[in-house]
Amino acid sequence: MALIGFSSGSTRTPRGTLRRFFSGAAKVAAAVAAFAIALAAAQEPATGGDIAAGRAIAIAGVAQGRAACAACHMPDGAGQPEVGIPRLAGLTATYILDQLTFFAEGSRANPAMQPFAKMLTSEQRRQVAAYFGSLPVPAESDLASHRASVLKTGKRLFQDGDFQTGLLGCANCHGPGGQGVGNFVPRLAGQSTAYVAEQLNGWKTGGLRDPDGAFMRAEASHLSDGDIAAVAAFVESLPDTKVARR
Repeated sequence: MALIGFSSGSTRTPRGTLRRFFSGAAKVAAAVAAFAIALAAAQEPATGGDIAAGRAIAIAGVAQGRAACAACHMPDGAGQPEVGIPRLAGLTATYILDQLTFFAEGSRANPAMQPFAKMLTSEQRRQVAAYFGSLPVPAESDLASHRASVLKTGKRLFQDGDFQTGLLGCANCHGPGGQGVGNFVPRLAGQSTAYVAEQLNGWKTGGLRDPDGAFMRAEASHLSDGDIAAVAAFVESLPDTKVARR
C-alpha cells in the first residue's frame, strides 16, 4: 500500500511526487491553522463559569478528605513537570472544560482524573475550567536540560514534519511557537517533556485518548520513540509568550 494512497501498480511512490504532495498538504494545513488562529483571536468563547467559585473548588475541593485540583496542578496551574502532571495555566477555559467533561463521562480514561471529574457537577466543572483558564502562564523554572542534537531533531519535526514518513509538522496546527489555536488546538509551549511524551506514546500505541484524538493518533503513528523524545523536549524548550512576571 502506498503511504498516502496513490493508486498504482507499485507499492512505492516516487520521492519527488511524495515530496510535492507532502509539501502541498503542509501548506494546506498551515493555511487552515492560520485561519483558525485568526478566528480564535477574533472570538474565543468562554465557559461562562464563575472564576471565584472555580478557585474555591480548585483550592479546597468539594469532598471532605479528598485532595483538590491544586494538590496536583498547583494553585497557579503550573502542574508538576518533573512527574508529568500537566500545566493548566495558559490553556483556554473551553479546552479544559472539554477535557473535564470527557473524564466525567468516561470518554477519556485516567485513573486519577476520572474520580475527581465525576465528583463535580457540570456547573462546577465550568467554574473550575474558568478559573484555570484565567491564569497566566507561571514563570519558567528549572526546565530539564536536553542535548542540542535532540532539540535540533525535535525542532525539525515540530516545524517541518517528515515527508518520508508522512508526518505533518506540529506547527501547522499548534502554531510555530506552540501557542495553540484558541479552543481549536491546545497550547504546548513549555509543557513538560514527560507529559508530552506520555500523550504521544498513548496515541502511537493506538489509543484515542479522547473523542477528538483520531487525528493525533494518526500523526503519532509516524513517530519513532526517538522522535517522540525529541519533539517532547523541543516543546518544553519553547518560551511562552504569555508568561507571568515574577
